[in-house]
Amino acid sequence: MTKKPQDSASGCMWPLLVCVFTLISFTAIRGFLQLSWYLALPTALIAASVLTRILLGPPSKRSLLTNTFFILMVFAGVYWGFQQVLDILRTLNVTENETFNAEEAVAESKFVIDSDTLDVYESHRFWSDNYGNDYNGYLRVRQTDYLELKDHIATYRVPAGNFWGSLYDYIERTDGPKLDLLFQTFQEMGNTYRLNPREFAEMVVTCIQDIPYSFVFEEACLQPHQYEPSIRKILLECPECCIGHITYGIQNPVSFLQNLKGDCDTRTVLIYSVLKHFGYDVAILNSDFYRHSIIGLNLPGTGKHKVHNGKRYYVWETTAPYFELGTLPYNFNDITHWDVILTSK
Repeated sequence: MTKKPQDSASGCMWPLLVCVFTLISFTAIRGFLQLSWYLALPTALIAASVLTRILLGPPSKRSLLTNTFFILMVFAGVYWGFQQVLDILRTLNVTENETFNAEEAVAESKFVIDSDTLDVYESHRFWSDNYGNDYNGYLRVRQTDYLELKDHIATYRVPAGNFWGSLYDYIERTDGPKLDLLFQTFQEMGNTYRLNPREFAEMVVTCIQDIPYSFVFEEACLQPHQYEPSIRKILLECPECCIGHITYGIQNPVSFLQNLKGDCDTRTVLIYSVLKHFGYDVAILNSDFYRHSIIGLNLPGTGKHKVHNGKRYYVWETTAPYFELGTLPYNFNDITHWDVILTSK
């Protein structure tokens, strides 16, 4: 016999149970299937409605529509509010991950490849991606390559026009061939964990996000009290988080791997080079307004993006952990202030 639509007493249980089941389902779907919340929430709501129907029977059509709208609004509001709070906390943490574990520090070492023993600089990094997957691997660069390229930016004269795009392109083309040991590390990790393209990009970007932030200045590093409060606070807590006398205020990827001292565009150029090598349609975006640099990926996604040449590049913050594809710190998130200055395709 078909159950009749629920009376008002049982009907009051409908939104309560659906909310509980939606929360459980939403958490499970986000955690195990790694869907965006735009897909996870409707899926969770449907699953919760089915479970509640089994337990309580069908509600009236009017009640069903009312409850569905109410629950969607509640969850969307809660999730939006949570994201705003999380963005603020992320922003406060953008440069506060300042200490290296001893086992993660860069050291001179030997590395055997194809029966050859190489002198390398290497660091053993441990990190987690935004979905709780743990990784560890060695970031390596040959000592000879570092010595050859550590000062090459100083001799480059940037042509008129797209200054930063031209500079980044030159750096990537010069350093890219010397990053083969790094490419090998990421390739092995991708094979070991059987990562799909989205998961592989997540693994690469979160590895670089996890490296503590350092300032890279053209001029000498000054005493902390000589800087504005935001910089002063960081340097008081981490005096070594600054390197000076670096041409254009950016380290080339080979030098970054040698000392792990990197600010925003030092990181974006390295990530750009890695993802370009693996065939991604990747971009670098700069903002004169925010004085910041990020990457963009032309992958299926949701969130903030910049349209360039008819393609959507979803933005990715690189200077601190926990930022996902399509999200930016709340104080950097006006996409109109960002410009695509270099693309790999």
